[in-house]
Amino acid sequence: MRSLALLPLLCVAGLASAAPATDAGVADVMRKLNKGSMGAASAEMMVAEVPSLKALPEGDRQCARSAIHAVLLGQARRSVINDLGDDGDTVIAEWARFLETPSGKGYRALAGGTTGDDAESIDVQSEQYQSVFEAFLASAAHERLLASFGRLSPPDDLPEQLARGLQDQCRIALKPQEIS
Repeated sequence: MRSLALLPLLCVAGLASAAPATDAGVADVMRKLNKGSMGAASAEMMVAEVPSLKALPEGDRQCARSAIHAVLLGQARRSVINDLGDDGDTVIAEWARFLETPSGKGYRALAGGTTGDDAESIDVQSEQYQSVFEAFLASAAHERLLASFGRLSPPDDLPEQLARGLQDQCRIALKPQEIS
């Protein structure tokens, strides 16, 4: 009887511990999944197409590419955090745990997130590897994070963020409308 009385408290405590994913947690999982280059091609294209940036010396263009990439990658992380919602920390924690298992290291190898030596040491034929791998592929955490990558969308103030990033990192002053 006493344990039944505690059940609602445990449920409430479980809900209270859920929180949005952290930027550091999302960044770590994205790095392990080889998603650190997200936005790099867009940054390259932007520097090549925006007349004010295209006219800069190569050193400044390189700084601009880095600054734009940092803003785009940061925005991608924020988008994932928002998309995962109030229990995103749980999703990211499940990914982090999985990515440290042999099956997770195999997943990382498929995503290009491990070196050749690390990938060669994984026994992908073992029953343990296969069962953990397949179970994670069927998990809600797997589905939710991959879906959040598919729903990345730029914020309305992206030109302002890019202009701020260029100013802060490279001392390149552009108006947001020059970037859009």
